[in-house]
Amino acid sequence: MKSLKILGPALLAVVGLLAWAGGASATTLTSPTGTTYTGEIEFQSQGHVVTHNPIAKVECASTFRFAVQTHGSGVTAGGNVTHMVTGPCTNSWHVTVVSMGSIFFHWTSGYNGTVTSSGMTVEKTRFGITCRYATSNTTIGTITGGSPATLDASGSLPFHSGSPLCGEGATTSTGSYKLTSPSTLLVDP
Repeated sequence: MKSLKILGPALLAVVGLLAWAGGASATTLTSPTGTTYTGEIEFQSQGHVVTHNPIAKVECASTFRFAVQTHGSGVTAGGNVTHMVTGPCTNSWHVTVVSMGSIFFHWTSGYNGTVTSSGMTVEKTRFGITCRYATSNTTIGTITGGSPATLDASGSLPFHSGSPLCGEGATTSTGSYKLTSPSTLLVDP
């Protein structure tokens, strides 16, 4: 009991310090720099985005759109994906977006950041074989701010369910996206 009385104030101080440090960081999307952007953002793939599936590569064109819903002091910039189209795809692959989820931007340096996704589930089917992947705070790439901004897909999609032929671990996804709306997008701390 005596040690709790001694440790109690120290523990509260540590918790308070951690809360302050966590709340001090933030990410804001701006367009132009210094002007917080809260509208809709759209990215379109440059060529194919490739999922390096153990069965065969899944190569598809892709477009996604979201509206900025969070940003500012103590939060990360992001929002729910409102539109996602994947296809056409090569090699008879068909991709269905089961759940679009949310996307978040985390400032790293300059006007750049990492991009994470949560709650997105995609189903990739070919010749009766189905592979499902789902994100949960999954790093999906990096963004380079500019006019236009670019998003380099370079993450690992966690396997969710489906055929044993899909493998059991995460599957690498690569490709690049170009900002189509607005004309400029910058990631600010």
